[in-house]
This record gives sequence, C-alpha cells and structure tokens, in this order.
Amino acid sequence: MSPIWLLGGSFGVRTSGGVHSFPTELLSYVFELATHALSQDERNTLGTGQQRLPFHPQSIRVPLWLSAVNRRWRHVALSTPSLWTSIFVSVDNVINCSGDERNPSSFCGSNRLLDLESLAYFLLRSGNCTLDIFIDGRDPEWDFSDYLDGDDTTDGCPSAKHPFDARIMTHILDILGHHVYRWRSMTIFSDTWAPLHAALCCLSVPRVGQGNFFNSRRGASCLETLQLMQCDEYSIRNEYFGPGVLKEPITTPFAALASYPEGPSSLMLPARLRSISLCGVHVNWSDFTRFISSTWGGLSNGIENLELSYHHRDVRPDVTAFRRILEGCANLRSLILKHTGPQWVGRAPQGPSVQLPRLETLHLVFDSAEEAALTMSTLCCPGLKALILEDGAQAQNSPNDASLLLIYCGTGALRTPPRLGNDSTYDSVTCLPHSEIKSNVPLFPSVQALTLEYVSASGLIPYALLLAGLPNLRRLGLRYIPKHAFGSLLPQPLFCDWETASDLRTPIPCTHLESIEATHTERDVYSILGSILRERAKLGAPRIPEVMLRLEGGHCSVPGPTELAYEEITCLDVVKTSEGDVGYFE
Repeated sequence: MSPIWLLGGSFGVRTSGGVHSFPTELLSYVFELATHALSQDERNTLGTGQQRLPFHPQSIRVPLWLSAVNRRWRHVALSTPSLWTSIFVSVDNVINCSGDERNPSSFCGSNRLLDLESLAYFLLRSGNCTLDIFIDGRDPEWDFSDYLDGDDTTDGCPSAKHPFDARIMTHILDILGHHVYRWRSMTIFSDTWAPLHAALCCLSVPRVGQGNFFNSRRGASCLETLQLMQCDEYSIRNEYFGPGVLKEPITTPFAALASYPEGPSSLMLPARLRSISLCGVHVNWSDFTRFISSTWGGLSNGIENLELSYHHRDVRPDVTAFRRILEGCANLRSLILKHTGPQWVGRAPQGPSVQLPRLETLHLVFDSAEEAALTMSTLCCPGLKALILEDGAQAQNSPNDASLLLIYCGTGALRTPPRLGNDSTYDSVTCLPHSEIKSNVPLFPSVQALTLEYVSASGLIPYALLLAGLPNLRRLGLRYIPKHAFGSLLPQPLFCDWETASDLRTPIPCTHLESIEATHTERDVYSILGSILRERAKLGAPRIPEVMLRLEGGHCSVPGPTELAYEEITCLDVVKTSEGDVGYFE
C-alpha cells in the first residue's frame, strides 16, 4: 500500500503535473497498485504458507482515501471495481446497542448488531469482480482462560459472551452468500468454536431453490482458497474436545458451495479450489473425503495445498478417512499437519502408503513421536523437497523421544534399534543391522531443505541416520535441539553386524550442504558447531558457504578476543533475552 501523499500531493491540493495529469486508464492502474501492492514489511505481516492472510486489513482504507482527494480521483476510484474487492469484517463492525461495554451481559442477543454500511458499500462498488473475504472474529481483549467450550448453548452464545458470536457470523454469511459465485478466497478466524460452527453450518447446508441464500445455479465457481481457523490454542491443545452440543461434526461439509447448473440433481463442487486449511475445525471426515475427491478430475487439478491442524484426539479422522483424504489429493504439493493426524489403533501401519508424487513440502508438528512415525508411513512422496519436523509437546514441557520418527525418516524402518545395557541412550556403534538398511532406497531422496525444531532424541544415531538418508540436502535448520545432535554432521558407524563388519564405511554426511541455520540457548554450542565443521573440512568435506548461529538467553555472550574463533561460522547472532541486549558480529 502506497501512502496517498506519494501519489502527487496532499489532500485538497490541486496540481497540474505528476499523477494528476495521467490518463484515466493509467490513473486507475496506479490506484490498483496503491491498494493491493505491498511493501516487504506488509508482506511479512500477512504470514506464510497456508496461514497467509488474503490481503492486508489496512488496504481496505486506501480506496476510501483515494476517493476523498478530489472530484476526478473520486470518479476514477468509484469507477474502478477492482479497488473494492477486499471484503473485511471484524469485531470492530459489531455494535453494542446497550451502550455499556463493561457489562458482559450486554454482549448477547439483540443488544449486539452488525454494522453493514462498509460491507454493503464494498459489495456494491466491486461490481462483478471476484472477492477476497476475510472475516476476523478475534477480539484483542479476549481472555481465553475464561472460556469453556463445553458451556456453549444451542444458540451459539458462550457463557463468557464473546463479542463476535454465532449470530453475527450467520448474519455475515447470509449476506455474502448472495455473492458466492464471486468468492475467490474465504478466510475465517475466530477465538471461539461457536462462530466457526455457525460458519460451517452456513457453508455446508445446501439450500437449493430457496433463493434467499447461496446462488444455487453457479455456486462458488471462482473459489480458490478456503481457510477456517480457531485461534484459541489454550483450549484446542487439550487432548479431548469435551462435552457440548457443538461437538457433533457437521455432515456434508461445504456442500453449500456447490453449484447446480441443471437442477438439484446436477451437483458440481468448486473446480478451482486449490487450498484448504482447517485449523481447530473438525467436520464429518468421511463426507469431507468425498468433497475433496470431487474437486479433482476432468480439467481440475484438485487440492494442491492442504492443512489440518490442532484437532482434539476424539475428533480426529480415523486411519481410513485420513488415507482417503490424501488419496483425494493426488496433485498435492504442500501438506501441513500440526497436532493432528489419524486416530491410531494398535500402533501398526494399515495398508500401503498413499502415493503423492507431486508433494514438495511437508510440515509435521507432532505431540507423539510414535504416532508421527506411523503417520509418515502412510505417505509415499519421493519428490519431497522440504521437510519440517517440530515437537509440539515441547511447549508443554513434555518433549518426546523422537528417535523412532527420525530413524523412520532416514531409513524407512519402523522399529526401535537395540540398546546396550539398561541405559536410556542409543549406543554410538550399535544400531539397525546393516543388512536391513542396505537394500532400502532413501525415503526422501529429493529433500533439499530440512528443519528440526525442538526435536529431541536419546543419542546421536537417530540424527545421523536421518542425515544419512538425505543425500541431496542443501539447507539444514536446527532449532533448539540437543547439543549432541550436532555430532551427526560427522561420519558415524551407523550399521554394525558381524557379517559385514569388514565392509563398514562411514561416509561424510550431507556433502552438498550450502547453509546451516542453528538456534540454541547454550553458549558452548558455538565451539561445538565450530569444531565439528572444522573436523568435516579435515576429512575432505566441502566448505559450507553459509553457517548462521543464533544464541538466545541471558547467559549467552559473544566470544571474547582471547577465545577461539571459528571462521567456519559465518554469522553469529547473540540475544540476551533477560537483559534485552542484542549482540551481533560477522
């Protein structure tokens, strides 16, 4: 978004040159850039991946500013429908009619109304252009600890009286439903579950022939992105959803987005839909598999980006439904699974792996390393280029032993290696038999970027096996992992059985590495990493051009002039969080 004063003067000042002399067509294009083009800082605020916002919320003010400069600019702005295609509704559009903001009971029933002026204005001025819709039901002052999902009543009004309730959500979607054929993206955020449940009902209950809701003829024929997110990690990280009338999953999810070009029997789901993100939102997964499968086929490539995140254990899909969801996304390119996955019964793989030949990015945040390994075993993605593994249980101070997961990703073997004695760490020599691994092809031969965050394993070997199974690794991120894990960058005697002991070889792992990005809280990691990289060089490994180390914590400090400096570490960033000081040197 460009500041208005950069477009040729301040408000109320007329000039004969500059942007004021542009032809109408060119001026209209400049207005589009001012409205929709973003600076780098603004791009960063939108987020990344599937959780990226469709537009910057402040961009909706730009066409209003432009139309207030002078008469010509107003005419051009009002005559350019593409300036008004960002539809933003937030808690600021909710009016408390009681006038008593301190009274929680005023946020319920008819005392709370939706201000429709801005919404109606943008819908009118946007003409027939496609719409990017962002419904932000988050309240910055909301206290999550006061909210109990199980106290939802049938009317969607929780006991804690969130200002953006189910009635408001239903009202918004009833209005937007008349323009469903123009939707390009639909993003809905909410602090609580009740408004999202209401949104699911609106998006999932077909109302063919009624004429007062969704356009039954055309449906959401332009829809490309669908994102629903409950932003309350306080409750959605609980193991179980809990009791409540809103727990029952919505059947026929998103059926209201379908079109019926030749009547009720000619259902056609959105053919342009490419991205779906359900965070803290559960549906009838069996029906969801049919919805996913129906978006693929003919001229449609189907879903390319899928995110399933933050689902309580009792509302997660079973293994069969999970596999069918993936099977319905044959052209999937990006998959994000955070605190979710199938409900594993029996702790054993079930059926062959699902083929995902085009999958390039996989981000897995797990609360059980064993279940994460089983989930990974359901995937066959030889073309994977970026793998991110993150232990989500670390936030609750109960980290997993991720050895099984790391070993599976490196070898394809779902088994725990033997241990020596009664200690709890893997021996540095004994691991999987060489005969078992020798015949296996790497699971991820094309992975070029690996990130491990809070991933802890008991011993060095699981990390070494993982790196040994990634022959084309170029970029490595190691964030808050144990210090001993850095040793996996050196050759390790990974396979040991008596029959092949004479053939034992220890090649240098990851010889194609171009960058390492490490984050840690202990100061001695600097010398550990530096000495390991220096030892790699002595063994003949190519120099890694870019090695960045970030040390966090009040006890960290920049090495002094009398201490050994490692030129192998090209960039060191030291953050003293306790004192607020930041040290940096290159």
